[in-house]
Amino acid sequence: MGDVRVQRARIEEIRPLADEYRAESSGASSDGLPWDAPIPQGGIFWIARDSDTREPLGYAAGTLRPSGCTVGPVFTRPEARRRGVGDALVSAIQEWAEGTRVPVVEISVAADNPEGKAFLESLGYEPRRILMSLKPGER
Repeated sequence: MGDVRVQRARIEEIRPLADEYRAESSGASSDGLPWDAPIPQGGIFWIARDSDTREPLGYAAGTLRPSGCTVGPVFTRPEARRRGVGDALVSAIQEWAEGTRVPVVEISVAADNPEGKAFLESLGYEPRRILMSLKPGER
């Protein structure tokens, strides 16, 4: 694998990766739903590619809010994990935020995704809020 190159992306470029994310996270989550919306409404996207082959390795999606940018999901294909793809995606988002003066970057991670939490903590992110919801069909 060559170096990882991250750039802003169009929805068409990340759609196949979003489908992979949806399939993987639906099977891994405790309620059978994806951890985050694979393609958030009004989202902005980044794609990571192998610099030699241009093969898509992962993507991140974000939503701009008045307080900043909420990112989620950050997805890396299983065969590309532990090779710096997620780190490259998050770094690119942070650079973009600084360059565009977005005040805060928050990254969403599911409560039942310990690998995702550990990854973000390794980059210096820490929990600031907990989002609570009912399981589908429960009221």
